[in-house]
Amino acid sequence: MHFDWDASGREYPNLVLFMIYDDSVAQSTIQSGFRDPVPAAGESGSHVISGATWADLAQGIDERLRAIAPRTGGVALAPEFLTNLGATVARFNEFATAGCDEDFGRGESPIQLAWGAGNRGMPNPTMHPFRSEGPYHCILLGGGSLDTKGGPRINDRAQVLAVDGTPIPGLYGAGNCIASPAGQAYWSPGGTIGPAMVTGYLAGTAAAAEPDKKA
Repeated sequence: MHFDWDASGREYPNLVLFMIYDDSVAQSTIQSGFRDPVPAAGESGSHVISGATWADLAQGIDERLRAIAPRTGGVALAPEFLTNLGATVARFNEFATAGCDEDFGRGESPIQLAWGAGNRGMPNPTMHPFRSEGPYHCILLGGGSLDTKGGPRINDRAQVLAVDGTPIPGLYGAGNCIASPAGQAYWSPGGTIGPAMVTGYLAGTAAAAEPDKKA
């Protein structure tokens, strides 16, 4: 979502996203390695914005965005944010109750179910309706980079390919210095280690097999 490209505006419009959750999530004691950046139950953090109602939360988000505007390029809430937030929550609650996410397909793959927040008695363990009463919470999320995930393409011998697809003599690539074999996806934690080992082995083997060259 951060890196959706708006071709008409020639920009990435989603510079800041809003992670919004209710107090059921905030106070949950379900153990999960994927809870971060939500603080542990009973704890808080300066990065968490809270409000007793949706209107209070929207006001808090607006104030935080104003405070950090010099670092975001001036990102601000649209006038219709609160209205759209209510509609989004209502639609999400319908999907959570029915167990089918028609917008994003949450819970449709095994890895989503494995990484879900725990089954709280709903048909889709990755979704639960928001509480009808606050407090509600929000964490602002900015784009970042996990790994380079980009670079020249290689063949099955780890040779770097020229723009016409032919191998460049004597040039090899491996790991995160090459175009990821997963494309724009990321398989799971550690998903860069396996490809790095394989492509490093291929590159080393192929380079070692090259004939000696005169100085």
